[in-house]
Amino acid sequence: MNATTVKHIPRGVAIVQSGDEVTHAYFCTHGLFRLYYTLPDGREYNVAFTLENDFATSYGAMISGSISMYTIQAMEDSIVIEIPYDALQMLMDRSHSWERFVRTAVERLYIRKEERERELLYLSALERYRAFLVKYPGLEKRIQQYHIASYLGISPVSLSRLLH
Repeated sequence: MNATTVKHIPRGVAIVQSGDEVTHAYFCTHGLFRLYYTLPDGREYNVAFTLENDFATSYGAMISGSISMYTIQAMEDSIVIEIPYDALQMLMDRSHSWERFVRTAVERLYIRKEERERELLYLSALERYRAFLVKYPGLEKRIQQYHIASYLGISPVSLSRLLH
């Protein structure tokens, strides 16, 4: 399909910026992204990571036509397939296979979001760390500990204590 574009995203570059309208979905074929909120005082909180063979977008903002509340930034040099939302809608309207593909991706996102909420409410920091290791196998070797601490909702010092 001509509407899609393969893009190389250098480490540190955002494909979605907080406050921007979201008009595209990005399918990560290589690399790693973090989704994070920035608080008014400048602190950042990682809410998710997108690895190879998964979508990265602010889906709620994209389908509602509103702005993204979080930023999606490449943590490694990455490659994505950029798909305009209108093209994605057209593909889903014309093909049950595309409709299933997108529905399955959205279902995975929903399950992850629900699991994350439950983990933050019910699990201790150590249990959240163990859940992180299961959810993102090997990721602890690809990212710095302060990013893991941010995802877990604890300070880097607290994470260091947990690991020693």
